[in-house]
Amino acid sequence: MPKLCIVLLLGTAIISCQKELKFDEEPQKDHNLVLKFKPVVLYDSVPLVLGKAYTNYFKESFTPTAFKFYVHNFQMINTDSGKIFKLANDKYYLVDFSDSASTEIKISILPYVYNRISFSIGVDSAQNVSGAQTDALDPAKGMFWTWNTGYIMAKLEGTSPKSAQAGKFEYHIGGFSGTESVLKTVNLLFPYAQNLDLKPGKTSEMFITCDAYDWFYNPWDIKISENPVISTPGELAKQVAENYSKMFTVDSVFNE
Repeated sequence: MPKLCIVLLLGTAIISCQKELKFDEEPQKDHNLVLKFKPVVLYDSVPLVLGKAYTNYFKESFTPTAFKFYVHNFQMINTDSGKIFKLANDKYYLVDFSDSASTEIKISILPYVYNRISFSIGVDSAQNVSGAQTDALDPAKGMFWTWNTGYIMAKLEGTSPKSAQAGKFEYHIGGFSGTESVLKTVNLLFPYAQNLDLKPGKTSEMFITCDAYDWFYNPWDIKISENPVISTPGELAKQVAENYSKMFTVDSVFNE
């Protein structure tokens, strides 16, 4: 066979093989920020473990068996420039410390440098009166009362020898209408010299502690011995909500 024909055949074979080669596309991330919530006590100094006994500010022993709350309306803020970036597709999340998967929230935000985060605790009035909900707002999650009283925004319950209710305490905090609303918004600064520096194609992590001690103290004194059960909208629920709105602290930030 002439050399020219051999060269042509080899060239055709190489081109044919090249057409059949396929390279897997690199999967695109649907998030660039992971928020990791951590339960603590003793003013952020001790990790909280459900089923373990602790002592609150009033020297009352308590053993938490449930600790959960709703969060939504995340905003990232650059304090220096005053720029605020809201999530394009905000949704509700139920952080439940009995379910480790729920304590990590993956979100997507515009790549930028931030030094503050804001979010709301609870469920707004529109969602409370919008009929049957799904996902985190599914009534099967155990965080819904009735269509009149709406969602439980946050829940802390367990046992305590100081409780006159068969040794149990139960704080189911709700109320969405008018003066009974317990919806809270928190603004958290990052630790000194730590910024969230989101880069295209990279993922950052933010660790946020949630201190159960704050449910009981400052600015309101909530004693298990005096109020072992708070499970209806009203003044006591508003006081507890004001207390726990301070339970969050940005512990650390890690940029990829």
